Amino acid sequence: MLYEDFALFYDRLTENIDYESLADTYAGLLRNFGRESGELLDIACGTGNLSIPLQKPGFNVTAADISEEMLAVASAKGSDVRFLRCDMTKLPFERQFDFAVCALDSINHLSSLQAIQSAFDGVYRSLKEGGVFAADLNAPYKHREVLANNAFTFDYDGLFCAWQNELDESDPLLRVDMFLDFFKENEDGSYTRYTDSLSEIAPDIETVRQMLEKSGFCDIEICDYPSGGKFTDKSEKYFICGRKG
Repeated sequence: MLYEDFALFYDRLTENIDYESLADTYAGLLRNFGRESGELLDIACGTGNLSIPLQKPGFNVTAADISEEMLAVASAKGSDVRFLRCDMTKLPFERQFDFAVCALDSINHLSSLQAIQSAFDGVYRSLKEGGVFAADLNAPYKHREVLANNAFTFDYDGLFCAWQNELDESDPLLRVDMFLDFFKENEDGSYTRYTDSLSEIAPDIETVRQMLEKSGFCDIEICDYPSGGKFTDKSEKYFICGRKG
């Protein structure tokens, strides 16, 4: 899944996300661990909508993504962020960063627990001693009750999106396959169709905690997304944070 066509329309589909507020939340989560400034790695950065506002005072941001198409959109926005192409399960860095984030359920897009573990191991290697990692993930409740086998439509000015989900209830990771059709209006009133697909898994929260601990993270904290309150069995998403011990 390299999100070739998805990259063309990603910013339109995520216009409802308050990236400035989310960047403030992440900055607060990271600084709660006692570090105020340093090098920050934004993993699976997409089109850079979070990477750019993460340039808070004291944060020098490097952003990485596997998709050339997403990075092309991000680079065209003009910022001081350094954008790099790499696979989040094969991060090439070694003790370079004070902070790392992986936002907007990007971890859920990995295909297996082994892939998630590889990503966590790579983040751990990428952090300096005492470095802090924070991420947000979709919870199993969201896969079962919200995404499920539902269909969604989005109608923007000149763009229509049909989104169909298929939940594999027999999968302990609650895999959801997502099929997207985009219809973009042309100048003559006709439409061009683009298609893409992606998948997400939703390991339970204790499994994720244990994998972080296996990588070496300590002082792990979990809270509801986006409120920062207590995680419950009805939480659709959650933040998870940890420190390199």
